[in-house]
Amino acid sequence: MKEFLELRIDYKYAHLLFKEDEGVNLGDDIFGPSVKVVKIDTGSPIFEKVGQVNKSVREKYNNLFFAGWKYIRKYTTKELTDARLFQMDVRKYFEPTGEECGTEYDEHCACEICGSGRKQVSPLRLKKGRFLNKRDVATTIGNEIVVSKRFVEVMKENCVKGMTFGPVYWGKNLAEDCYQLMTKGEVLEISEQTKFGINPYDFSEKEGTEVFKCPQGDNLGLNILSEVYVKENASLFTTDFFISKQTCGMKSGYLNPTHLLFCSPRLYHVIKDNGLKGFDFEVAHVVENID
Repeated sequence: MKEFLELRIDYKYAHLLFKEDEGVNLGDDIFGPSVKVVKIDTGSPIFEKVGQVNKSVREKYNNLFFAGWKYIRKYTTKELTDARLFQMDVRKYFEPTGEECGTEYDEHCACEICGSGRKQVSPLRLKKGRFLNKRDVATTIGNEIVVSKRFVEVMKENCVKGMTFGPVYWGKNLAEDCYQLMTKGEVLEISEQTKFGINPYDFSEKEGTEVFKCPQGDNLGLNILSEVYVKENASLFTTDFFISKQTCGMKSGYLNPTHLLFCSPRLYHVIKDNGLKGFDFEVAHVVENID
C-alpha cells in the first residue's frame, strides 16, 4: 500500500516549504492564489517537514499552515484480493439533516460526554433534493445515509446479508426512488492499533472544552488517521455488512459522532461489478482478539 496525504495549504505560507510550481495553486484572476494543494508521500522526509512548518506557523503567526487534508491510499491488486474486510466511506454529504426536517431521535440513551448512541425513533424525513444525482449513496452531515432504489434492488438480488433499509419521506410524502440505509446489525470492535486525532500532526484527544476521545470508550477521536484495524469476530464468516461498535467525530449542532461502515469482499465486488457509485473503499485489517 502506498499512502499519500493531500493538503490544502494557506498560499501566503506555502513558500516556507514548497516552490511556486509545486502542487496546484487555487484562486482567482483578481486576488490571485489563496490555496496551494499538494500531495505528499507519507513515507518521505517532506511529511515530517510539513509538521515542523505547521508548528512554526502556529507559534509565529498564530495561524494554520494547512486547513483541509485527506489521506489517499493506493492498494496493489494482491492486497485487494487478499483483504478480508473493507472500510466503506460515503463520498457525498448534504444538508439539511433529517433532524432539521422532522426526523425524531431519542437522546436519553446517548452518552452524556460525546453524544454517541442516540436512537432514531421515526422514519427519515428529508427535504427533497438532487443529492443522489449520478450516485447511489449520499449522507447528511448528521450521518443519515440514503441509497438509491437501484442500490436496494442490487442488494436484494445478490442476497446481501446484514444490510437493511427504511423508508424516506419528503415531508409527509413517501419517497419512491430512495431508501435509508439502516446502520444496524453486526457490530465490529475497532482495535487500539487504529489511530485517531485532530489532524495528521495532532493526536490530541481534546481541544479546549471539546473532548474527542470519550473516557467511557464510546467515541475514539475526531478523525481517523490510519487504516482501520478491527478485532476478529465470528460474524465475518457469515455476514456482508457491518458497523463499528465505537464512533468517531463529535457532537456539534446537527453534526453527530458516526459509526464506521465495513463490508465483506463479496459485497465489495457486488458494488463494483454492478457499477454502484458513491462509496470509497479502503482495506480494513482484522487482528486477533486477545481480550
